[in-house]
Amino acid sequence: MKNILELFYDQPGDWHGIPSGQDSPFVRTARIKNENLEMLNESMTDEQKQLMEAYFDADTKIEGMIHFDRFRYAFHLGAQLMAELIQGKEELLK
Repeated sequence: MKNILELFYDQPGDWHGIPSGQDSPFVRTARIKNENLEMLNESMTDEQKQLMEAYFDADTKIEGMIHFDRFRYAFHLGAQLMAELIQGKEELLK
């Protein structure tokens, strides 16, 4: 069984699993989402557009909080790994 450092080191360059390129599933889905949002926006009144913008603003804030929590977790994990290495936990390097 590999240790944690080997697992992190062996991760492929595309570790997040989103293929790059114009024909990737991510790009196609984003394009469809944009087209649907444009059609929805064209059919809305000004008041509805303001409500939708307020919704998107709140959603963006929530996403920021989620991203911060993920970063904080990953940072603490990295700090714990480094602390163990510094303290001489040699089995991690075997």
